[in-house]
Amino acid sequence: MWWLMFFSALSSATLLPGSSEVLIVSLAVREPEMAPALLVSATLGNTIGGYITFFMGWGAVVLGRRYTAWLPSEKEQARAMPWLKRYGWWSLLLSWTPVIGDALCLLAGAAKLPIIQSGLAMLVGKALRYAVLLYVAGFLGG
Repeated sequence: MWWLMFFSALSSATLLPGSSEVLIVSLAVREPEMAPALLVSATLGNTIGGYITFFMGWGAVVLGRRYTAWLPSEKEQARAMPWLKRYGWWSLLLSWTPVIGDALCLLAGAAKLPIIQSGLAMLVGKALRYAVLLYVAGFLGG
């Protein structure tokens, strides 16, 4: 079951559609004792997906927009850019958010922000999101 959560979270963090939030709560309802393992697998999968988008941004600078038209739109990137300029890699704590999350990861890669700090910020932000979801749903924290 954890592998299903991992791949759902991974695809949710890339440009592919996904609904890892619904899946983590559904799987926790089915097997509550798996909540910690689901939290870990969702966090790791979603962080790796964020890194995939990060490195797509890194490579997009090299390839140019001609070959990367399928990346987040100029409008999405424009929404994310103020956060990135103001907070740098700290802005990746918001990489889990809808719409601007993918754009933040992409732009962070394109800006060649530090890889380790960027990954840690993504990991913390994504872990907190899943932990809060499981806590609110009653599966973590007693």
